[in-house]
Amino acid sequence: SSSVVLAPSVDRRRPTRSEPPSLAATMKGAKPRALIIGGQFTGTFCARDLKSKFYVTVVDAKEYFEYTPGVLRAYVKPCHLDALTFTLQPVLERSMGVKFIWGEVKTLNGVEKYAEIKPIFADTIDKVGFDYCVICAGCNFGPFKPMGESLWFPTVHEEARKISDWPHIDERFIEGRRRHV
Repeated sequence: SSSVVLAPSVDRRRPTRSEPPSLAATMKGAKPRALIIGGQFTGTFCARDLKSKFYVTVVDAKEYFEYTPGVLRAYVKPCHLDALTFTLQPVLERSMGVKFIWGEVKTLNGVEKYAEIKPIFADTIDKVGFDYCVICAGCNFGPFKPMGESLWFPTVHEEARKISDWPHIDERFIEGRRRHV
């Protein structure tokens, strides 16, 4: 009779962008997971620079990139907004090869290394694990509003939208931003 020795079960599938490796897999030579919060200048540059050594996920509450220094011109000439913006998902996922989550980070747990994210079209919270996290969330400059709201920056976070001067405009969508400008 022959004896069979079974090796421990190992999942040899290559992880995909939507299925990053676990920390245990990372220790065996796979790339670690980097979560980048914010998809504007710094977040996009970080994603580009980290993608060769990390499985990168970018999360942003807006669907679009906006070149904010040019917004003043867009208020004078609204059609100029198209030259200042682009949709993030195709650029990040197709052109750069990183994962994009359109949603709002509700909780960031640095000890247990996960973020709770509310996707734009869901009422539930997703838990996204990471090995490293880069916060590129920017800031608001509206000194006269409790959440920093101003004409120059889109109001995108759930709590800020509740007390916004323009709650009827949803600036998480590029069309909402166009309506506001």
